Amino acid sequence: MKNSDVPMMALRRAVQICNGVDALGDALNLSTDVLERMLVGAEPIPAETFTQAVGMLLDATATRGPKRGKPDSNEGGRKGPRH
Repeated sequence: MKNSDVPMMALRRAVQICNGVDALGDALNLSTDVLERMLVGAEPIPAETFTQAVGMLLDATATRGPKRGKPDSNEGGRKGPRH
């Protein structure tokens, strides 16, 4: 992934979280037309818009519970005595 792809990828993920381009446009105070042009790379994504989108992504992931697939390094390891 190139650094230049990150803002567009963040916007695309924000579209998924908001359930559509219209809803994301409302959240970011952008017209659907401008947002769609940003999503296809026809218009640059301003830093402020990127920052708002990242904030939305962070908020969305902060409300999820932690994944329980792997043990947390803070939970300690071995429970019994070593042999």
